[in-house]
Amino acid sequence: MQRSTTIFLFFIGFFFARTFLMPLTFDDYPYSFVWDGERGGNLNLMTGSPELEHRDRVSSIGDIAQSMWSHYFTWGGRIFAHSIAQFFLWMGKPAFDVANTIVFALIVITILKLADKKFSSVSLAWICFCLLFVTRGLMMTTFWLTGACNYFWMPLCQMLFLAPYVKVLRANSATNSRLLIAPMILLGLMAGWSNESGALATICLTIFFVTMCKIRGLLRPWMIVGLIVVIVSCTLMIFAPGNIVRLNAVYPNYHYTSAIFLDHLTNEFYKVTRATLIALLPMFIYFWRRVGSRLNTSEILMLAFAATSFIIPLAMLFSPEFTLRLSTNSMIFALVSSSIAFAELESRRFKFTLNLPKKILRGLSIGVLTIFFMYCATLIYVDVTVFNASRRQEQYIRQNAQLDVIPLPPLSTSHLFDKIHGEKSLNIYTKHFGGVVTNSKDCRNIFVSQYYGVKSVVAVDSPLPKVEQ
Repeated sequence: MQRSTTIFLFFIGFFFARTFLMPLTFDDYPYSFVWDGERGGNLNLMTGSPELEHRDRVSSIGDIAQSMWSHYFTWGGRIFAHSIAQFFLWMGKPAFDVANTIVFALIVITILKLADKKFSSVSLAWICFCLLFVTRGLMMTTFWLTGACNYFWMPLCQMLFLAPYVKVLRANSATNSRLLIAPMILLGLMAGWSNESGALATICLTIFFVTMCKIRGLLRPWMIVGLIVVIVSCTLMIFAPGNIVRLNAVYPNYHYTSAIFLDHLTNEFYKVTRATLIALLPMFIYFWRRVGSRLNTSEILMLAFAATSFIIPLAMLFSPEFTLRLSTNSMIFALVSSSIAFAELESRRFKFTLNLPKKILRGLSIGVLTIFFMYCATLIYVDVTVFNASRRQEQYIRQNAQLDVIPLPPLSTSHLFDKIHGEKSLNIYTKHFGGVVTNSKDCRNIFVSQYYGVKSVVAVDSPLPKVEQ
């Protein structure tokens, strides 16, 4: 137990540090303002006309409600995730840093609970390692404020919704209490109105669980209510009028073709499924060691969650866009399966051992841990340089507010570890502060300007002038 606690605290601390060091960027600035659908919204459909550029900062719950109502009809249906994002952009980054770390801890705990398992050090380490080092598109799904609310927080809602069904199947008994209906309505709304592919995967898994409960004579009204609510809320999200508006604007005369399918299949789909397969290694080991032909409840759950982890990328094959940010959702479903596999392996007292002398094993363990901690240190080091560079440019913007156009050169960050970090570092995602570009009328430039109360900012390639102390 002490080892498990130590491992968990290390990963929580590592997660908090990376969240804290991640600056506001990209869509964080547009979503800091009330969404104005009547004037093109806050992203790509803005006109760039000076008289139409002004937006009001989000400063109340009422502003968020007004913003998301407009957002639903003019941009997209994920109003639950974006409501959370706008709330924390209003409250401030420190509040999000703490909340995001709590969500990380809750995700890990929920995965273990779904596996019917306590804090096993091996299972715990595997979950944290896969979430923080194997997941694709990590920075923009886990530490970036707007991205985390969409792709990291929403899978937690989906897991919490599925938990009562899993509990019933494990116990082979179900309560008929009407008191469960209200919580299932709330959880169903949260899970169904989360993100498109994750919600569809949750619906598929819920239908499977309800069918199992029906076969076993465990079906209760609250289960049906939960299924209906998750389907209805997902439908309202997917068929939001704003999705049609955005599709017609971003992809005019759009037609799905075999070329799009092949591009998705050979790029993002391959990357997401490869990460998912790595996370499922414990399940493959379990079935390799397994003896017998009849599946028990744990094995059925294991296979169900594993299959669901592939529904997410499969659904995205037929979408206009396929983003690596979906890897987090797929990964969390896969890790439930892996945690169940770990639980089953430990219950059968399976141990993987190397026939090597203890001194060599100890030396290998120390070596591997040393390399791992050094790698983590390099990630934190680069995060610190990004954080400091962003702070310097933020200070430069404020001190030069009198300029008509403030030039912002590339962030001065460390690229020493780019080859080993790849997409696990922010360097690959952002070149300039806030994601600004050379076009001063771009939506992100406009909102970075309004956020800091200056006239205009623009990305340039020249060095940053020295700020007088």
